[in-house]
Amino acid sequence: MAAIRGPIPGARTRARVAAHAPAAARGRVAHPFGSINWWVLGGIIIVGLSALLPVIQSSMVTSEGFSMQRSQEQVANLNGQISILESEIGQMTSIGRIEQRAQEIGLQPPLADPTFIHVNVPGPAPAKIPASYLPAPATTQEHPQSWWQSLFDWLPLPH
Repeated sequence: MAAIRGPIPGARTRARVAAHAPAAARGRVAHPFGSINWWVLGGIIIVGLSALLPVIQSSMVTSEGFSMQRSQEQVANLNGQISILESEIGQMTSIGRIEQRAQEIGLQPPLADPTFIHVNVPGPAPAKIPASYLPAPATTQEHPQSWWQSLFDWLPLPH
């Protein structure tokens, strides 16, 4: 046989075909989309999460709005109850109702003018408290110095 010089005819095409052959034929299992680029996948996840952020914020604002509306309704309800109670107190403290109730329990208006008693004896002495329990006396300056006067005192000026 004669020596062949140069490349073997068809060797390149066989290498090219082997490179594009299915992975199973080469002994590997292939992914359906080829190899996974993790940077692209991470970017897609970040974009997806950032797209969900306004939706989550909107739902939180909506729920806070409903909560605030319920609180305002409760405030209005409580203010109404306060008004009702104030009117009941006003009715109960009227002079006519007090006189009627006094007559119902047997009280009578005084027959004579009221008598006032004056006591000329001093009241009891205040309780003696140990000095350790008393608050410290507050020290006050007679004439506090203004900030600009203290500034002049700080500067080395002749007096």
